[in-house]
Amino acid sequence: MDTRSDLYVDLDERQCYELDRRCDYHPPVNLEQAERHARWRAAVKVVMAEAMRSLPPGRESSLVLTALDDALMYGNAAIARPPMSGARPAGP
Repeated sequence: MDTRSDLYVDLDERQCYELDRRCDYHPPVNLEQAERHARWRAAVKVVMAEAMRSLPPGRESSLVLTALDDALMYGNAAIARPPMSGARPAGP
């Protein structure tokens, strides 16, 4: 049984692309992309360290750290994933 093809049953081409774009592992394609990941992680780490130093313990501080975890994850996904079909061009 080919479960991969079963996965795509009743999905159109755009949906198949989006499923793969969101779920597949996207290794860095070159050194520049790997460096972008490293810069993003370093930037978020600086802000997270400042939050740990500056904010009193409590629910709100925990939420700040969780939000920074999310920002780290989404930033890395933005760098790693191929563009969405029909997405706006990158840049200013």
